[in-house]
Amino acid sequence: MNRFVLFGVGSLALAASAHAEVWLTGVVNYSTFFGGSSSSEPLEYDNILGTGNSPITINGAPRGTTFPLSVGTNDFTTSLQQGFNGFSLYFSTNEGPFDRPFNTLPDLVTYGYSNQPLPLDPGAMVQTNGQFSGLLPYSGATSVIIGDYSVSVTGLGIGVNGNSNTFQITVTPVPAPSAAAALCLAGVAAIRRRRTTHA
Repeated sequence: MNRFVLFGVGSLALAASAHAEVWLTGVVNYSTFFGGSSSSEPLEYDNILGTGNSPITINGAPRGTTFPLSVGTNDFTTSLQQGFNGFSLYFSTNEGPFDRPFNTLPDLVTYGYSNQPLPLDPGAMVQTNGQFSGLLPYSGATSVIIGDYSVSVTGLGIGVNGNSNTFQITVTPVPAPSAAAALCLAGVAAIRRRRTTHA
């Protein structure tokens, strides 16, 4: 294989093995109708400091903890609030505490009733950060770009073992335009070299 192609592939593989510079900084937990719209506004739980909401515990960590995400899958377990099956999720490219303005639309939303996330209806009215913050329409997106990474929810468990909820976040590197272009050019160079050799 052409050495430039090897270099390009190796660079992308190295990026994929690196720690993602993405943190889960805020989680709001509430009850939903089928389709994902909130059915419990204004009642909600969260892990955000200073909101006045009742707390949700995530991975046994204190309220206000931000969670670094790795490339690949990241598993989370939360305390169980009976019937609260929706999650508004907020992410950041730094590990500092949650700092979004009051009533910010979440980056991702997931909901379900058993052991898998369900697609949200476009325009579903979801809960936001802050006590009595109200609802905002969500696009229905199943992934979001945070920094140089694509983030999606790939697993959800409601009422697991009767005492917890779970969700899984998958992080995938998004190749920088320069890296993708370099890899493309390397491929073109390899094809030209092969044609020249066979001419």
